[in-house]
Amino acid sequence: MPVSLWLRLRTWMIANDPDAAPMLDWSRTIEPPPHADKLAGEIVWIILCAGKTAQAARTIETRVWDALDAGRPVVEAYGHRGRAAAIETVWHDRHRLFAELGEHLGDDDALLAWCRSLPWVGAITCYQLAKNLGRDVPKPDIWLCRLAGIPDRPVGRTEERFAACRDLCAPLAEASGDRVAAVDSLLWLACNKGVLTVDAQAGPVVFNPRTITARPIMSAFAPAPGN
Repeated sequence: MPVSLWLRLRTWMIANDPDAAPMLDWSRTIEPPPHADKLAGEIVWIILCAGKTAQAARTIETRVWDALDAGRPVVEAYGHRGRAAAIETVWHDRHRLFAELGEHLGDDDALLAWCRSLPWVGAITCYQLAKNLGRDVPKPDIWLCRLAGIPDRPVGRTEERFAACRDLCAPLAEASGDRVAAVDSLLWLACNKGVLTVDAQAGPVVFNPRTITARPIMSAFAPAPGN
C-alpha cells in the first residue's frame, strides 16, 4: 500500500468517520490492563469478536456483561455454549490470569503464546489480544493480509502472514508518526466501513470515499465492569 494512499485515507477517515479519531487515540496509548477485571474484559472481547463484525460483537457483549453482573449463566445471554463457558472461565480465573500476564509482558513471543493458550483465543486473534494488551503489533486477519498482498487461498503460515502485515504497517507508521498498532487499527476500520476495499485475490486496493452508514463501533472498546 503506497504511503501516499495511506496518508490520504488517514486524513479522510479522521474528517469523515466518527470512529477514526477515537480509535487512533486509543491505539496510540494502549497499555497493559491495570487490574484483573479489565484483563477479563479484553479477553472476553476477543472471544466474542472471532468471526463477527465489531458491531455484532458489541451487541452480544452488552448482554454478556449484564449476565455476569447479575450472576446468571452466560449461555442465557449468548447461546454459543463453548464460548459462553470460556467467558465464564475467564471471569472466574481473572485474578490468576492477571498474575500470569505480568510474567509475559516483557517478551512478545511469550505473550503471544500465553494469549494463544487462553480458551477460544485462536492463532489470529491472539495477535489482536496482544495488541489490546499493549504490544505494538498488527493482527494478521483477512483484511490486513489482503492489503499486504496475501490472497485468502492458500492459507499460509500465520507467522509469515504476521510478518507481511507488520512490514505493511511499519513504513506507514513511520510516515504518519503513528504506532504500528494504530495503523493496523485504522486500516481495519476503513475496511470495516467499506472505505477501503481489496478482493480475496489481494488485487488492487481501492479507496472509496463514501457516506458512512455502518454503526459506530468505538463503544466496542468499552471497559469491563469494575474499570
